[in-house]
Amino acid sequence: MRRVTGAMWLFLGILCAISVYAEDDAATVSRLIPFDSLTVTNRVLVHDVTDHITLRCSYTAEVFKARIPVFEYLFDHMESCSALAQKEGLITYRATRDAEGRLHADDHDGAAGYMVTVYAGTGKRVIYVAGTQHGLFDASGRGVAVVDYHSTTNGKVEYTRAAFVRVDNTVLAAVAEMFSVFLHGTVDRHFAKVIRNPVVLSEKAQSDPQNLLDQIADMPAADQQLMAPFVALVRSNASVRLAGGKLPP
Repeated sequence: MRRVTGAMWLFLGILCAISVYAEDDAATVSRLIPFDSLTVTNRVLVHDVTDHITLRCSYTAEVFKARIPVFEYLFDHMESCSALAQKEGLITYRATRDAEGRLHADDHDGAAGYMVTVYAGTGKRVIYVAGTQHGLFDASGRGVAVVDYHSTTNGKVEYTRAAFVRVDNTVLAAVAEMFSVFLHGTVDRHFAKVIRNPVVLSEKAQSDPQNLLDQIADMPAADQQLMAPFVALVRSNASVRLAGGKLPP
């Protein structure tokens, strides 16, 4: 059962930090989520959360030094990202994708579940997540996470995040202010475990690509095959940097 629901808490770990609101802000939802660009199936999934919001979470902008294609590849291929993150010692578990395209994760510390990308456009990703968290409270729920990002003029990536959460436990939903303390603790625990991985690894691909390639070369053959498209991307990025002398836009 833990496997059926919870990367929500893994994934929302980074997306739900600073401010938590127990209100359904329709204007914010409409501004951040391109409903007209979603498939009918994905629109139903998202509305199932955004029409019944328990908690709304938002972040201030953050910046890191990397190229967007590298960051996007890691973000869009979390099974590859988690394999490399495990090799780098960032996490101790892996995410796996099922036949329906859902990415499952279990941190073996109380959080488990799956996530699905429902929208991928230029500078934006919208993710549906469902999961369980065991700890001070046992809770299950669903969420929609939005990540917006763009290149800056100094060769960095700036991104902002927001998330909308629907808690299935009606008692916890009724005491959302108390529950936010539990959620905030979960946020802190899982921040570096999942969503931070694409940021950290894309930064390393920019600052020390050879070391990253050496780490991949030391992985088992099956993992090297999994990482082959990423290796080609890193080599291409490194070649462009060497030829141009600076980070391309």
